Amino acid sequence: MGILDYISFNSHEEYERSIFQFVQMIDNMTIKDAKRHLDQIVDKTFAKKSFLTYKYTAKNRLTNTMYVFETGYNFRNGRERIFAYTLKNTRRDENGSKDYYGLFLQRETMLRDEIRSRQNKWHIGDIVFDSLESMNDLLSRLADEALYENWTFPNYQSKINHPILKNYLENTYFQLVNQGKVFINTEEDKMLFNTGLIDTSFNELYLVCDISHYYARDTLFTAEYSSPEIYKSSNRIFCNYSRNTPLPVATFYENPGDLLFNWEIAQKPGGINIADEHIFRDNMNRINIGLRDSNLKFNFENPQDVARCRQMFEGALKASLELSKRNYKFVAPQFWPATGRLQFLMPIYLEGIQEVKQGNIRDALPPTVALSMELVHGQYIGTTILTLDMAYQNARLIARPDGFWLDATKIFATKPEDNP
Repeated sequence: MGILDYISFNSHEEYERSIFQFVQMIDNMTIKDAKRHLDQIVDKTFAKKSFLTYKYTAKNRLTNTMYVFETGYNFRNGRERIFAYTLKNTRRDENGSKDYYGLFLQRETMLRDEIRSRQNKWHIGDIVFDSLESMNDLLSRLADEALYENWTFPNYQSKINHPILKNYLENTYFQLVNQGKVFINTEEDKMLFNTGLIDTSFNELYLVCDISHYYARDTLFTAEYSSPEIYKSSNRIFCNYSRNTPLPVATFYENPGDLLFNWEIAQKPGGINIADEHIFRDNMNRINIGLRDSNLKFNFENPQDVARCRQMFEGALKASLELSKRNYKFVAPQFWPATGRLQFLMPIYLEGIQEVKQGNIRDALPPTVALSMELVHGQYIGTTILTLDMAYQNARLIARPDGFWLDATKIFATKPEDNP
């Protein structure tokens, strides 16, 4: 027996996406071998019901359960293990008589992060706070210490002081864990890491946290950290904690040339292949959110509207490709933490490039959405579309965006990231 004998999926494509994500996370496995291995591990795990269980309250206020188990592989040949989880099937009439729904693959740091979020705990990676106020205090102090940068989206209110900074710290921490760049001082019970940020005097900024050993309750939650403090490398107390151990920054690419979008590949016939179903069915609402003219919004239950959207999307993609030939920074690189891969963000202007004029200054309004693309075997695969706030946060992991369309002050975020 295998995955499909135990678990329901909304579609066969959803099942295939889970398998392919596993392949991407490992980087040296065929799809055939991935299916075979996951079938074996699912059969072994579910036959004995030997998984970790985490209960949480869903958005509909009903209690659900995550069933978590190890895959036996590490993420991108690094230090993190790859876990899988499935959910209790609450839609039995729609998905048959199977008890479980969906197979989701995640690196262990991101899985712990998701579980804590579902359980309404305020946290940044494995650093857990006793309140929103204490987390906001850290974010504000770090924003003040670091070189100035806009860490918020001014166009919406959020409970979190600096949501972009929170996202940056979390994903930087995930990468440092996988690369073995987090330092544990067992004598002082401290965890230290390099934030990748610097102050106005070009001093590197580090976080030093207490280790909470009592939280080692299972094979996934082996440690938890608290009471983070900001230190500079010149601080004598920090030098005592670090024991003069180098604490390098997280790296998200090996070859700088990989950060450049190759429009010559993209303009060839079939150079960009769009995952239509995932874009126009699973993430359709992101398109409507990004449209400024309410009269243009699409009814994706209407086949004619879907066809109209696809036609407009294809035209906007061709226009953006032409612009990418004239500006090598027009298509921005992003790091996708879930798979550890570089991707590219192509702005999509479904309403055309609209300009505003204030006095003698002309400026362009933001695009509708960003198309996320990945280079696979000499072809760009358009995997999904992102709202502009999502795109900005992903691009910020590599570098502070400076393109004319990825500007935090212009972006209207889709929703506050107020979850813990």
